Amino acid sequence: MIIRYVITAFFIIFLPFLIWLTVDSNSVTETSSKNECSHTKDTIPESHKAFLLENDWHIKSTCRTSKEILNYYPERISMIQSGGLDLEAYNKKGKEATITTYRLKEKQQNGDKLSATIYEIDGKIIGGYGGLENWDPGIFRLDDKKRLMKEGKIAAAEQN
Repeated sequence: MIIRYVITAFFIIFLPFLIWLTVDSNSVTETSSKNECSHTKDTIPESHKAFLLENDWHIKSTCRTSKEILNYYPERISMIQSGGLDLEAYNKKGKEATITTYRLKEKQQNGDKLSATIYEIDGKIIGGYGGLENWDPGIFRLDDKKRLMKEGKIAAAEQN
């Protein structure tokens, strides 16, 4: 009789917990892999170099390029807007964006890396935002370089 209760308790309590734990760890793995830089050997388009140079950012390498249909939740739209990119006009309209993330030559004062992400729709750059490694939320406007340097958050670009 007690064994029946133990087995029933296992299925009612522990099995759902194990399933939740597995699903939750998969989402963490997926998120962390998106944040890693794979340093591809892709040719950097001149338009991307020029776009980032407008605000004095220098590309070190390409991390990744992906295509997404813009169908973002309001929280993601809001977070990206805090980085200076307003996707509201394109969101949930079936628009496909090409999203390219670059590792920048500039670094944080503590040595952590910086990245820049550029969004293109129909071959035109619609904007971008910067990312600070190991910060939360770690997103900044690309035109904030002078402020970030003045506040001591970032250092000048590496020379190479």
